[in-house]
Amino acid sequence: MSGLQPVGLVKGPGETPLEFKFITPDKDNLKSGEFIYYLLNSRKIICRITKRHPLRLYPDLYLSKPSVPPEKIVRVLGLSNREFELFEMTAMIMGYFDQAMGFINPRIPPKPGQPVFLAEAETIQEVLMKKKAGDVGSIHIGYLLNRDEDVAVVLDASLVTSEHLCILASTGSGKSYLAGVLIEELLKPYNSGAVLILDPHGEYHTLKELEGRKEFNSAGYRPLIRIFGKDEIKIRLSELEYDELLNLLPGLTEKMEALLSRAFRELEGTKFTAKELMELIEANAGSDAATTAQAIRWRIRRYIEEIDVIDDYEHIELKELLKPGQASVLQLTELSDIEQQVLVSVLLKRILKARINAEKGQSGEKLDYPVFVVVEEAHRFASRDSRSYPVLKTILSEGRKFGVGVCLISQRPSKIDSDILSQCMTQIIMRIVNPADQDNIRSSVESIGREMIDELPGLTKGQALVAGVAINAPVLIRVRKRLTSHGGISKDAPSEWIKWRERGGVEEKPVVKVKETKLFWE
Repeated sequence: MSGLQPVGLVKGPGETPLEFKFITPDKDNLKSGEFIYYLLNSRKIICRITKRHPLRLYPDLYLSKPSVPPEKIVRVLGLSNREFELFEMTAMIMGYFDQAMGFINPRIPPKPGQPVFLAEAETIQEVLMKKKAGDVGSIHIGYLLNRDEDVAVVLDASLVTSEHLCILASTGSGKSYLAGVLIEELLKPYNSGAVLILDPHGEYHTLKELEGRKEFNSAGYRPLIRIFGKDEIKIRLSELEYDELLNLLPGLTEKMEALLSRAFRELEGTKFTAKELMELIEANAGSDAATTAQAIRWRIRRYIEEIDVIDDYEHIELKELLKPGQASVLQLTELSDIEQQVLVSVLLKRILKARINAEKGQSGEKLDYPVFVVVEEAHRFASRDSRSYPVLKTILSEGRKFGVGVCLISQRPSKIDSDILSQCMTQIIMRIVNPADQDNIRSSVESIGREMIDELPGLTKGQALVAGVAINAPVLIRVRKRLTSHGGISKDAPSEWIKWRERGGVEEKPVVKVKETKLFWE
């Protein structure tokens, strides 16, 4: 494609001061979302096409016989097809781009009859992208959707990881695949990210493959992928805050809460065990409230000691989880919803505190580098009734000051608190059909206009709308191909049924499972 020849002529102003209409015979290249420009004092004024409709339609009589193409009738009558191939386009003026100020509206719309040009690939990358592919701090996630040629779409990694990111999509649109692309980019040598992935469905273990790929190895750098299963994910009981402990113990009376609170406050700041907590509760209760103490003991045994993720002694060390050049995957598949929420709450709280300690030179656990946390199924953790909501809200509003970035991934954005969603300053939105989800996106994400929201139902798998601070203007993209396998592929039920029948109902030996375990847990 070339922007040297005009693709249309300006007709006149549009419905708003920032819009104008132009006429074009181009029916192939000029699509909704495409970028064009007009010249003002030799400066390219960038615009985005928002609407397209044909100016002339074939007469109904030409369409009365499906077996006869209307083009054939036109030729018989000695007319030109081009007479019926004129389109009226509506374009929104974005302006010219200044590195310091962003897009600046020239306040002078194009004149009627003024030529309009298709933006060249070089112009798009120079104006819309903050980084080039392969630059330090770049994230190459895909290509411009409307172009046949590969026009790379590149995000600024520093803004993605500090100003927070959300990936929103209906089920099956490719959001986990896209997240895999994002993580691959963060682990390239020119980023060397410290990434933590909270994985409720076990979809990210295939990232282990990147350790052996040449694209990720450079000058002694080799990324590390660590997979943590249920037996390795532990939170020390003494790390729980009182409210978190209280939420785990149902049906407490006022007397029970008073006894529990008193014992917890006395032990707070020490590495106490469940046994020590129960003994102190009974000691404080005395003979007058022995029955109440016994009821608390029963609840602690039932709801604390039987939760695998909570332990008296074992504890995940943050510096084992988070290191530059390492992605740690916490597989939460075998944990209950309560365990997952408690884990996320405690872990994120520790991460934020460790970063604050490092930044302010305070004593205690420290992380001396920024970190990025990917939260799959984010609606489980970011709704107002979730145990992890308070800490997520704190991190989304304050984490950028201390180098704690978060990526929220969800297929139900309407269930994510709008205050949290509005703090994600870069947004990647794939196909969304549910009206409630669209409304929550529209109200929470300021950088996306209505015309772009209207594109969401029409997107197909692997296509996305990207907007926010990590890119200079919203764009539609097709996601690039992953370098590692996708771990979230749906099961092919008919194929598995046939294999089972052909085996005569005999259980297949788990050879592949053994190999996977050896690879992921070495």
